[in-house]
Amino acid sequence: MGFGEKLQGALREALEEQKPEFQLSHRLNIGKDEAEVILFFRKSDNNNFYFFIKYWLSLQTEKHAEGLIQPFFIYKGRGITLKEGYNLLCGRAVNKDLENKEGQYYNAWLQLDLSSKEKEGYKIKQYHENYGFDLRREISKLPIKELQHNWEKEMLIKSLEKGNLQAVNFEEEGLERKMFIEANPQFRTINVYDSNMEEAKEKDPALVKYNDSVQLQTNEVNENDSDKKITKKWPKGSKIN
Repeated sequence: MGFGEKLQGALREALEEQKPEFQLSHRLNIGKDEAEVILFFRKSDNNNFYFFIKYWLSLQTEKHAEGLIQPFFIYKGRGITLKEGYNLLCGRAVNKDLENKEGQYYNAWLQLDLSSKEKEGYKIKQYHENYGFDLRREISKLPIKELQHNWEKEMLIKSLEKGNLQAVNFEEEGLERKMFIEANPQFRTINVYDSNMEEAKEKDPALVKYNDSVQLQTNEVNENDSDKKITKKWPKGSKIN
């Protein structure tokens, strides 16, 4: 699930205590942001197996200085990875294969509605395959150098599906420019940022003819976000025992 091996020692000690359930806490840096996470484990009623059932992720960003907290549930060993959870709390969309109550699998883009708080976390919006967003089709409209090579193209698509803000090179008329892109399934398009993430792209003449294919963005990234201390209250029932 993307948590690495730093919690292995604490996990082993907790398992040896044989409690019916326990939690582990972890503070880490993701990119330039500082995050906190609480992982929940529960023992089976039928045997000695323990299951990783969910985690709470807390993140503070420049846009949400008060901090954002969201639960992510694990089902049959599958769910939102740590990096995907981070991307969701940053407002980006993640593509996942999901299972409905009837056991049928389907594919959808997930995105948190950070303006709609629910009892636990934020509302999750889903954009299914029939919604009409085709990532491959939309990026093919842009002069992205990485699309010229199949391996780089597939890696780019996988990165965007995980919700990453991905660096690419725009190549046109012999000139090459570093840009950043992210998937925007809600508007069936691609968000494009310039190399310094600062200028309003509506003023960028190099992108004018691509306005139908991209969502032009202004900067929402602060280089000093990681220096800010997270201050938040964990939801009821999520505190460490």
